[in-house]
Amino acid sequence: DGAQVVDTRNPVDFAGAHLKGAINIGIDGKYATWAGTVLNKETPIVIVADDDRASESIMRLGRIGFDHVAGYLDGGLAALRDRSDLIEQVRRITAAAVPELDPKPVIVDVRSAKEWDAGHIEGSLNIPLNNLEQRAAEVPSEDDVVIQCQSGYRSSIATSILQKLGHTNVVDLVGGYKAWVQSGQPTSAPGAVDSCQGGSCSA
Repeated sequence: DGAQVVDTRNPVDFAGAHLKGAINIGIDGKYATWAGTVLNKETPIVIVADDDRASESIMRLGRIGFDHVAGYLDGGLAALRDRSDLIEQVRRITAAAVPELDPKPVIVDVRSAKEWDAGHIEGSLNIPLNNLEQRAAEVPSEDDVVIQCQSGYRSSIATSILQKLGHTNVVDLVGGYKAWVQSGQPTSAPGAVDSCQGGSCSA
């Protein structure tokens, strides 16, 4: 009934299967930061989590003022094993496989502008995650669109947001910009993996 569905499982599990319309904000990443950025405080929230982490997911939202948690999916995603009509997946791709896509995909980099300036995939479009929903119309709706961040956490949030908005052509880049550089693919600043000091941009 209009609630925000937040899936706090890791990006790999989320990509394998998730409830349609869910936003993936992994509990083991910068959960509070990105929950506070992409969620609406006034809209009720329903949690989908691993069985032993639903309470933690709810408690940590409460710490940042998100008190409108309506509940959690009892039994986790396994509760929907007989409801395939409610389940979708996220396609994932390795850096080495991206050049093989035909036609050539648009690559959307959801890192900050500062990170992008320090080094990025040649030809990529920079739409920072905190602006993605407002700028979603800039994401092409035809052919594959590869979504990438620094290491794969933010790109999973981004792909889930775009899926919720109706984009069926988004593909999550496994390992993000770090994996791209390590695979020897062309960048604007080869080797610029550690552009963010102190790990502040590691995801």
